[in-house]
Amino acid sequence: MRVFYLTTEFPWPPLHGGRVRSLSQLRLLVAQPEVSRLRLFSLSEVAVSDEELSAMAKALGHPPALQLVPPVDHPVHLRQHRRKLAEVALRRLLSGTPYLLGKWRARSVERALTEQLQPERPEEPWDVVYIDHLGMAVHLPLVRRLCPTARVVLECHNVESEFFEQFADRQRQPLRLLAEQEAHAAAEHEARILAEVDATIAISERDAEKLRKLVWQRQGRAIQPLVVPPTVTTHPVELPSKLPPRIVYVGNLTWHPNVAGLDWLCQKVWPLVRSKIPQATLTIAGSGLSTSKHGQLAVPPGWQGPGIQVIGFVPDLREFVTGAPAMAAPVFGGSGVRIKLLDSLRLGVPTVTTRDGASGLPLVDDQEVLISDDPAGFAERLALLCGDTALRLRLREAGLGFLRAHHSQARAEIGLRMALGLPIVAG
Repeated sequence: MRVFYLTTEFPWPPLHGGRVRSLSQLRLLVAQPEVSRLRLFSLSEVAVSDEELSAMAKALGHPPALQLVPPVDHPVHLRQHRRKLAEVALRRLLSGTPYLLGKWRARSVERALTEQLQPERPEEPWDVVYIDHLGMAVHLPLVRRLCPTARVVLECHNVESEFFEQFADRQRQPLRLLAEQEAHAAAEHEARILAEVDATIAISERDAEKLRKLVWQRQGRAIQPLVVPPTVTTHPVELPSKLPPRIVYVGNLTWHPNVAGLDWLCQKVWPLVRSKIPQATLTIAGSGLSTSKHGQLAVPPGWQGPGIQVIGFVPDLREFVTGAPAMAAPVFGGSGVRIKLLDSLRLGVPTVTTRDGASGLPLVDDQEVLISDDPAGFAERLALLCGDTALRLRLREAGLGFLRAHHSQARAEIGLRMALGLPIVAG
């Protein structure tokens, strides 16, 4: 089987959940014995070195089936590219193409994609075109034209239209009206694309159900998304009985649900934690913050305060969380699955999250994690973890068991093989 993998962003280094998920799926794909060739086509707004290509191949185990194509230059984060943002806005006005699709359309990308989709031998066409992220489905007509016999699989990391609906709900007029229009256009295009592809992969049962309803309501078509949960290998850190009250946070510091949660944590929760434990510290790590010419991080004022330290990206998450009695994972909005929550579980770090943070995962409050949407309740749970060794150990063991039950490679392979049209191997 020859698979062409099309994704929005070159997934190395794994700075955020989207890249982590893409790497996980690539690893799962090359592990299937039927896959003889896997070509990765991606975009990047910065040059990717040969060393980074090699590092990614190494991370995947240097599989002989893997073909890494140097990423195509394209603005990925449009807030840094105002000209491209204006172009996307104009396309939305003239054609109704929503932001989530319009940002990925470019002639340079289409030219490169056309070249790479051409089979090396006419008798060996691509069997599967795997579209990773809904946005890259903007190229679905091109894929269908150049690969008429290929099975097209679409993986949805989120329910994208839901994200825009949540954004609209948080705005005031007239921005609210514009955001609602964008959410409507996003839902219409999302439903149409989902109805056109041969198989849809969702990251959670929650997302699968929402995608089913979306397509039925807007297209009158019945689809059955296949759930492929993130694969997770447990690797718990040491958790001594006596630990300093060091609370850690890690996440993509540009993703709005994370930003909203971190604002809330620093401004509403953290003063309450410090009133209970004056010596408590909060260390914030993650990618996305800009730096000055002197290399200093541009930390928003709302993330500054007594005991708070923002350190930016950390290359070794395991080292970062070692010695921390608790992780804070507040999230407000979004869909999909929070990879950082899975990271805390696999590392065995007890975690306090919100209902939105746990959304998409069948986690139970006070069983695998602690959950609260109330600042006082969230602060109380963080303080409790700092002092209760038995609670930390109980949550740790339950979390590790949860991952073994729900996020094994064997479980993920079932949905993936069904999406690829491959038989399910018993046992």
